Amino acid sequence: MSTPRLILPSDLELAGQDSRLLTRLCNNGRYFRVRRSVYTEAAEWHALDEFAQYGLRAAAFTLTTKAPPVFCSSTAALLWGLWITGTQTNLHVVTEQAGGGRSRGDITRHLGRLDEAVVRCGPLLLTDKLTTTLELITALKFEQAVAVCDSSLHLPRYPKPGNIFLPADVPAGDHDPVWNLNEPQGPPLLKSDLLTAAESLPSRSAFNRAVAVIEFASGLSGSAGESLSRVRMAQLGFVAPELQHPFTLRDGREAYVDFWFEKQRKAGEFDGRAKYLRQDWAGGKSLEERILDEKNREDQIRAQSAGFFRWTWREMMDLRGFERLLRQAGIPQK
Repeated sequence: MSTPRLILPSDLELAGQDSRLLTRLCNNGRYFRVRRSVYTEAAEWHALDEFAQYGLRAAAFTLTTKAPPVFCSSTAALLWGLWITGTQTNLHVVTEQAGGGRSRGDITRHLGRLDEAVVRCGPLLLTDKLTTTLELITALKFEQAVAVCDSSLHLPRYPKPGNIFLPADVPAGDHDPVWNLNEPQGPPLLKSDLLTAAESLPSRSAFNRAVAVIEFASGLSGSAGESLSRVRMAQLGFVAPELQHPFTLRDGREAYVDFWFEKQRKAGEFDGRAKYLRQDWAGGKSLEERILDEKNREDQIRAQSAGFFRWTWREMMDLRGFERLLRQAGIPQK
């Protein structure tokens, strides 16, 4: 679906119409006000998912500023496909004014530089992947920071078309930014690059926090749920699993399990469930075909003297319940 057109009062004035017509059309439900003085067709707005609505709000904000804003933090993270949890509401932008780093309405301002580490994605400017990652891993809780760091290091096994990033001084092209991404964008970062960048952090505590996250992180993690599961295992004192352990199926293909506990011969998998409902997963197969394929894959792994257990997001977020689940699966604590 193409991005809905944003309409300004000046658009009507150029067409010789009264700009107050926009307010009337908004009041009767035909138009939707995305932000002050920026409108779009109401039907098109309501047809968007929450990510696309968030992105349209970012585009609308860009139209209302004298200079193009530079998006950062979780706003930039969505464009980079980094694994941030929770629903995003505020737009995050960089400001060079020391007194401007506070929230006003739905805009959160972060003190930073506007002349470096900035790239373009379609009509929008944003902080680069390294800067975005470092900002988030020093601001978020440890488990959320690990998910972001894991995704910055992750190279998708089967990458799909997504966002296009260009130097900031390149004119905006026709690319419509994609906000609802299932995998990280751009080349994966290196731990060495993150550690080097962390040396420029303003305080020793921020540096120590960043290093702890970076050293724990792994580009082998396949989702935010897997990242948080790994943090939970460590918090509870369970032995560290091998990530993305391969098994050879009967037809010669390789299948990877999220977590492998070698001594216990147990494979553990975070079951996000959403993958069964995504139309782009498993080549567009029906829900029934996807479930049967997954069962067949699991049966072939079990046949190789491997136990198998799964957990959901809700089970993982219940710390004591997750501990019981791992114990019942026979996974030892240190």
